[in-house]
Amino acid sequence: MIQLFKEKSNCCGCTACMNICPRNSITMEKDEEGFLYPVIDVNTCIRCMACVKVCAFHNKEYNEKIPGDQEVFALKHPDRDVRERSSSGGAFTLISDYVLAQGGSIYGAVFNESFEVIHSKACNRKQRDKMRGSKYVQSNLGSIFKEVKSELETGKPVLFTGTPCQTGGLKSYLGREYTGLILCDIVCHGGPSPKVWEDYRTYLEGKYRDKIRDINFRNKDSGWRNSFLKVEFNRSVYKKSMQEDPYYILFFSHLIIRPSCHQCVYTSYHRESDITLADFWGIENTGKAFPDDDTGVSLVLVNTKKGKDLIQSIRKDSEMVKSSHSAFYQPIFERPSKISPRRPLFWKEYFAKGNAALVKYGKLTATQWMIKKIIVPVLKKTGLYNRVVKICYSSWLCKDKQFREQ
Repeated sequence: MIQLFKEKSNCCGCTACMNICPRNSITMEKDEEGFLYPVIDVNTCIRCMACVKVCAFHNKEYNEKIPGDQEVFALKHPDRDVRERSSSGGAFTLISDYVLAQGGSIYGAVFNESFEVIHSKACNRKQRDKMRGSKYVQSNLGSIFKEVKSELETGKPVLFTGTPCQTGGLKSYLGREYTGLILCDIVCHGGPSPKVWEDYRTYLEGKYRDKIRDINFRNKDSGWRNSFLKVEFNRSVYKKSMQEDPYYILFFSHLIIRPSCHQCVYTSYHRESDITLADFWGIENTGKAFPDDDTGVSLVLVNTKKGKDLIQSIRKDSEMVKSSHSAFYQPIFERPSKISPRRPLFWKEYFAKGNAALVKYGKLTATQWMIKKIIVPVLKKTGLYNRVVKICYSSWLCKDKQFREQ
């Protein structure tokens, strides 16, 4: 029998193996944590090994976690309303508007009617707007890879956005370069469990005795730097910051992200995509490039010539300033999200107690509370936050390099 992975940490769930199977012998099935993994039907499998060969995550070689030769830009959409509805500065809207104007299609993550996160296709701005904003849940790709390939074969322009492992999986599945394809990955700290997200929605609806009608993971009513989770019900609204909301705390405590995320091979400046997007944390230390209205600034890394040509095409429609790797703070380029020692205990209690464990572990520990509620605000107020963080991660990287050389 073909073994696609030895451990669950070897599979990122990108669906490349399922989509490339010539006999449709592979299905993606949920495990007990709610993550999708490929399962082979041995009765129809012809052992062609296409699934093993296409696995971009398992076959990807390690790259040094040092800055590459990308061009770095700070970017803002000129429309304040667009920035307020975006996670950062609206770069995705500018890029996708350009592709739509060329008659192309956009593929990205959206909430479906049940507020599950899935990958979907957009052919116009209204459909595209559903892709704006962060969705802190691993999306279900389904058979999107086949749909993308079908459109590319007709010569139609396509913009595909996703996590680094999703864009890497699509690139491996396609097997060759397509002139009309633009790959855009987002900086990712890990894919949280769809099961926990589903249970959390159920918990909130039960607590408020009302149905959810809208969700925004990065609402900016209090500004870009102090965004919060906003859940709108039919009769009320729930608002909690990243330091207060249980789901956020579980996510940033690394208790509910996919096992492969702790060994992610894409946490590197060497990207598979044409363009990488993120929040430009540290923009306040780069001079007066933009008026600081706290509505967000996008970090744009240009990884290929195709990406460079695209950025040049949208430059006239944006506020854009060339920058450098040393200007921004995004440690996920340099190391995966560290696994929490409490992860096994959380899942053991979660399987036994359900949402009771979600609420119990969705609280800051004493150390986390001290760091996030006291130390971080003081560092930010004195302007030392980014400097201290960079020193801490520089120290970590030195130790990590020594470890790899042993």
